[in-house]
Amino acid sequence: MMSEQIIEESHFLAYCFMSGVVITIIYDLFRILRRIIKHTNFFIAIEDLFFWIGAGIFLFFMLYKTNNGMIRWFSVAGAGLGMLVYKYTIGEHLVEIMSTILNRLLDMVFRAFSFVFRPVKVLTKQMFGKVKRACKKMKRQAKKKLTGNIKKIKITLCKRKKQTGKRGRYETKNSEKSRISR
Repeated sequence: MMSEQIIEESHFLAYCFMSGVVITIIYDLFRILRRIIKHTNFFIAIEDLFFWIGAGIFLFFMLYKTNNGMIRWFSVAGAGLGMLVYKYTIGEHLVEIMSTILNRLLDMVFRAFSFVFRPVKVLTKQMFGKVKRACKKMKRQAKKKLTGNIKKIKITLCKRKKQTGKRGRYETKNSEKSRISR
């Protein structure tokens, strides 16, 4: 018959093993997400940073609860063994299968939405085309009016420039009369 201490240590080792499996399953969820939605290296690094901080906190609380916070070599070995066993037995296949299934489901959903919303897309494209043509027409008309107004202003300025006196003042009929009377 086993002693009670050996049974407790084997339960602790099983907790560590299962903790390693749980951590690897959660990381595989990130890997599946990365296969569905493309990530840049920067976002992968940020995700990994937050994941490992969370994994460290999770392991700390597991060790605190089950072993009064003491880290033993076999607790680390048990968690590592759980990670390796899961990864090389189920992990690789699970990530491949789940990402393929989810990609196909999302593809079907997008195709269904594109089929359902195709009439809406055609109508909005037609409406935006009409709006775009109307805006171009208004722009041409505004440009034509502004060009005409600019020409009128230039003509007016040229006429006034010819009418200016030597000192640069505009001459009026009164100033001509005063000059004649002198």
